[in-house]
Formats: sequence, C-alpha cells, structure tokens
Amino acid sequence: MGRTGKYRSLDLKPRKSGVKANSFFRVFAYVIDAIILRFIFQGAVFILGIRGLISESWLETIDLYLAEGLAPFRGGGVLLGQFFFITTWQDVIVHLSYSILFMGYFIALESDLFGGQTIGKKLFGMKVTNRSSSEVSLKVSALRNTTKYLLRIPFLGIILGFFELLLLVFYSTRTGDMLADTQVISLSGKGIVDRLR
Repeated sequence: MGRTGKYRSLDLKPRKSGVKANSFFRVFAYVIDAIILRFIFQGAVFILGIRGLISESWLETIDLYLAEGLAPFRGGGVLLGQFFFITTWQDVIVHLSYSILFMGYFIALESDLFGGQTIGKKLFGMKVTNRSSSEVSLKVSALRNTTKYLLRIPFLGIILGFFELLLLVFYSTRTGDMLADTQVISLSGKGIVDRLR
C-alpha cells in the first residue's frame, strides 16, 4: 500500500489548507506550556500558603505531588508511583486541582476565545485549527484535549504516550486531533522564535 493509501486508511492525509506544524516544535511548545503551568500552580500554592489558607499537611502533599515522577510535564506521578500516590482524599483533591488548571489552560487557549494558540504554540508560530483552517470552538477544543488527561492515568498514559509519539513523528498529528478533526498548522514567520532569528 502506498503512502497515500496509508494516510487514507488512518484518515491522516495532509489537510487541504495550512501547512502542518513541525512535530518537534509541537513537543517543545508542549514542554514550555507544561513548565508554565507548573509555575502558575506553584505560584498559587505559594500565595495561599503565605496567607495561611493552606495547612502544612496540604503543602507537604502538594510538594510530594509535584516532586513525584515527571512532575514538570505531567503534574505528578509516573508508572506505579502515581497509582500508589493517589490514596487519600487529599491526594485526589490536589490531583484534580492541578488537572483542572492543566486542562482549562489548553482548552481555553486552543479555542477561538484565544486564537487557537497556547503560549508555547505562540512562541513557535503554531495554531490549532479545523480542516478548513478556521479556529475551533470551545467544545471542539475540549474534545481535542481529552486525550491529554488520559496521558496522566497510570499504565494507560504510558501506552497512549508511546502511540502519541509515533503519530507525531510519522504523521505530525495526535489522537486528540484525530478525535476532534483538528490540526496544528504553522504560521510562517509569525512565531516569536522566528522574529528573534
């Protein structure tokens, strides 16, 4: 089967409008966004701690959550560590709080409310669009980003993460794009990185 046939069978053929963004830049943009989210979360915790709104036991739980596993990128936990870590209601609340921030950031910024660009995507001149290169709605953005939360689930996250990596490297797409019928396009010369060259 030829390359065109492969794309057709997986519905991964290049879109008619817009140039697909570079896979490696997509990964770098995601890492930047994940680091920004971690600082936002830590900043909020720091402010609440200074004001005495978070007890020492809560601060310890949050520190453990952020320090455990691949925390800068996933918010805490990898492999069995994450599974064993979430054992009390306090752990669940910390996990859900971080996850709400994480998901809210991507859903809102990648929708038409903020022009389809997270901070990382803006740096690299990329944008989330639908097949016709129009901006996506909040509902479509939410659908697209559901798979990002699945990456945070023990065992499933590792399997899905490997599959996502293969899709990005070979097809410059991911499961969320396939699910929501979206794409990430390159806005040539519009990224902050481009302007610094």
